[in-house]
Amino acid sequence: MTEQTDSPQEQERAPTAEAQPELDFDYVDLMLDGDFKSQVNYSFVKAIAAALDEKVQLLVEAEQNMVESEEKGNFVEMAFPEIEAMAQSVTEGCVDFSKVRFWEACETAEIAWEETLDAEGKVIGRVPYGRPHDEPKEGNRLLANLETIAAWLRLAHAVHKDKGMGWVSPYGCPEDGQHAYDNRADCLSLMDGIIEKVKGNLDA
Repeated sequence: MTEQTDSPQEQERAPTAEAQPELDFDYVDLMLDGDFKSQVNYSFVKAIAAALDEKVQLLVEAEQNMVESEEKGNFVEMAFPEIEAMAQSVTEGCVDFSKVRFWEACETAEIAWEETLDAEGKVIGRVPYGRPHDEPKEGNRLLANLETIAAWLRLAHAVHKDKGMGWVSPYGCPEDGQHAYDNRADCLSLMDGIIEKVKGNLDA
């Protein structure tokens, strides 16, 4: 989660607060204080989110470059194998993404500070707390990236249908293509299910 920045006026009247060292934590870490098991699990989720984001952002950059360039072509068609592999890594890989909780997969709050003032109005203490967002933000982009992969896969599926079943077969075989099409449909259904489960995992 992001840290709430004080306004210039607050900074001006709180010189002692500026001298305090930066605290490296987010809202979820703060919320899980004292629950070591959940803290360890969340550290795993953050690492998984970072790894997935690294791969997804490569395709996002490729998509943006194609849009901005004068090259003719369809991003989904060109990145067809990568999109399928990305979705399969989510649905068939070693990580059960459906167990990730909603507040672990996006940013539901930010760090804010409760200040204690002395008789002269000077800040003598600051305590962090989590201030919920009205609408969740992307945060570590885990949920956002799952939704992006599903959207790409849905477009890839539509392209295959438009091109004909034999399009993905190296031999132009409709039977091979139909098998790939059916497998992708199952993968897409699993992706949608994972996303809905993450959104529904609200328990702390």
